[in-house]
Amino acid sequence: MNKQRGAGAITMLLMVTFAIMGLVLVMKVVPFYSDNASVETVFENLAKAGSEDGLSRSKVEEMIYKRFGINGITDLAEFVEVTGQGSAIVIEMVYERRTAFFSNIELVATFEHYVEVSE
Repeated sequence: MNKQRGAGAITMLLMVTFAIMGLVLVMKVVPFYSDNASVETVFENLAKAGSEDGLSRSKVEEMIYKRFGINGITDLAEFVEVTGQGSAIVIEMVYERRTAFFSNIELVATFEHYVEVSE
């Protein structure tokens, strides 16, 4: 009769190492996507508000900075570009976020947003 065997010490060590690396990866990447969701929400709300109120370019910029401040993402405000195009105001945002994973390995996420706000 064969005896049941479990995972060896080396196998268990590898499993624990990969689990910890996965947890660290999730903890470092989730804030990027959380901030990006906040940016998307701000831009969607600006598009709705612009179609209802007919906002000016300066008012749109002011609203962006206020809403980024409320959401705690003021460091991303430097990547916002507001331009006028015809009868619409165009808001563009392209940015990337980086964080160290371990040693000389970095995690990089790139985000792009484009919204037109009608005047």
